[in-house]
Amino acid sequence: MLARHDDDADHPAALCSIAANVTGLDGAGITLHSTSPHYTPYCASDDVARQLLDMEIELGMGPGIDACRSNEACDEEDLLALANGQWVTYAPAAVALGARAVFSFPVGIGAVRIGALILYRGQSGPLNESQESDAYLMALVIGRAVLSSRAGATRSDLTNELALALSFDFSVHQAAGMVAVQGTMSLSDALVALRAHAFGTGTSISALAVSIVRREIAFEPVTGTWRALQ
Repeated sequence: MLARHDDDADHPAALCSIAANVTGLDGAGITLHSTSPHYTPYCASDDVARQLLDMEIELGMGPGIDACRSNEACDEEDLLALANGQWVTYAPAAVALGARAVFSFPVGIGAVRIGALILYRGQSGPLNESQESDAYLMALVIGRAVLSSRAGATRSDLTNELALALSFDFSVHQAAGMVAVQGTMSLSDALVALRAHAFGTGTSISALAVSIVRREIAFEPVTGTWRALQ
């Protein structure tokens, strides 16, 4: 998808548009942060996403800032039903802009965290398993893209790098995102579960990841076991 945007001079905007497209949501934005508590909008797929990013920075609250601070995904499937007054100023203003549900995912590579991917939808409701898995995957792609861009890489350089990483890095992280949803666990715990099962069954983690993404095997949270789906 990035390769098809080669004629688009605005590289960051292409990333946000693709993130919204891949996850099937109404819009996406990316916020970057430094080692100090300073946040900067990187890109937005549309005007609503841009205003949501700006509003978070102005108010000092919202899904992107929470994801940056906690290094964990943040799901708010209905901004009109927030408990305990969370985001007391942000929530009604976001709804007024047209966002009823917002979701955010930390952006980075490994232990290096550089920001957050923020997604919004005009209707309330949670992400399904595929959407959440794809959002984790997009956060990983965005992390590589931002770091590559800052290093002076061209769009062609980035698409080549992503193609090389696709066979292992992305499939494993996408599978981990799916297992995290299936087992209601953190992404790091899901990666541990993947590695443990791969070791215990004598298979490679990349082969196991492909089977999970193809929905040939799934994690059963009640029993803590794996089961074949086909």
